[in-house]
Amino acid sequence: MNAYSLNRKMPKMYSVWDLARCIVAVVLAMLPSMSFAQFPLPQTPEATRIAARTIPNAGDTIPLISENEASDSSETSVVTADSEPTTPPTPPKEEELFVAARVIAVVGEERVLLGDMVPPSVLNKMSISNPAFEANLRKGLASSIEQKCLAQHFINMQTAGKPSKERNEIRSKINAKTAEIFRTKVLPEQMVRAKCETELEFIEGLEKSGRSLEWLKRSFAEQMWAQQALGTHVQDKPTVELHEMQDYYDAHPDLWNKPSRARFRILSATFKATPDRDTAYAEIVNMGNQVYFGGSFEAVAKTLSKGFGASDGGNVDWVSPGSLKSKVIEEAAFSIELKALSQILEDTEGFHIIEVLEREDAYTMTFPQAQAEIRKQLTKDKREKQREDQIRKIREITPVWTMWPEDIPGSKDLKEIQ
Repeated sequence: MNAYSLNRKMPKMYSVWDLARCIVAVVLAMLPSMSFAQFPLPQTPEATRIAARTIPNAGDTIPLISENEASDSSETSVVTADSEPTTPPTPPKEEELFVAARVIAVVGEERVLLGDMVPPSVLNKMSISNPAFEANLRKGLASSIEQKCLAQHFINMQTAGKPSKERNEIRSKINAKTAEIFRTKVLPEQMVRAKCETELEFIEGLEKSGRSLEWLKRSFAEQMWAQQALGTHVQDKPTVELHEMQDYYDAHPDLWNKPSRARFRILSATFKATPDRDTAYAEIVNMGNQVYFGGSFEAVAKTLSKGFGASDGGNVDWVSPGSLKSKVIEEAAFSIELKALSQILEDTEGFHIIEVLEREDAYTMTFPQAQAEIRKQLTKDKREKQREDQIRKIREITPVWTMWPEDIPGSKDLKEIQ
């Protein structure tokens, strides 16, 4: 193959095809980032979105007390670890405070207030009258009740059968250890993700969203204790027998028919990023020649390419027939010589050069070939079943009253205790 030329009288190898530029957004969205919008916090006073309680690092299994302080007793008495009350950073109106203080559920001996699920500043006539408000609230409440059941169970199992004084000491140690983990591990990571340089800046961001540092700390503690409650009952690597894998293989024949696929990298000069077609063509010629004469494809893509995958050095992961909007690029990816630069390709978005790195023909996986994939899936399925079984058992022994008992199996109507 010769070097690329600005002379556009080339063999008729050009075609018009659609390039999936939306992949740019997908790639950017996958980059790790954190902002206050990602916290379980409201975005606007009119928002009706229910706060999700997902705190990074809460899933880490960290021993909160020593083994000799934990009890092996199977007795269950409802105990809730102490926590400090939260004072809203901006005092809500009296009518909002009244609505926020409304009890919507009781889990064990812990009351769940409407203000626990939705910041008081968000609770107004407009948000509550929104048809989606109740649906979102019920969904969030069901998740919160499940988590509270697990968190309480963890505390109960550490203190069951102990004298009152010893129970209080254990609870204090658990609270102290949890607070230490939050302060030394979770809070710094949250600040980095929120792009806050100081703790004060981070707290101000929380307060603007209607929450506080204490609320975040309690949410983390609850989620962490819930994970601890599941930890001893959900195996990290449950046993998967050979006959189970064979049965799964036989029951899912379509899964093992693998289509052909290719992995390539691409250089692009888009019409959108250039003043005219000639400029775009000159740019792709320049990029192609830099690579042709020994330049790094990845470096050229990162510095000059304007299309999708540019930030990743032009690399496009495995694609199968039909997965690209552009039929021309797809055709080239499955036909041109491996490890060789293509001719200049044109579509509605611009000019492109690709290099196919790997290509595999369609085939049917044999059982030995599929074993690793099957084992991974069965391991995931078994862990999920163990998790669901443990949650169900804990929920059955934890008394729950809620405004919507139909949402929580085994729960009772809140009206019974009001």
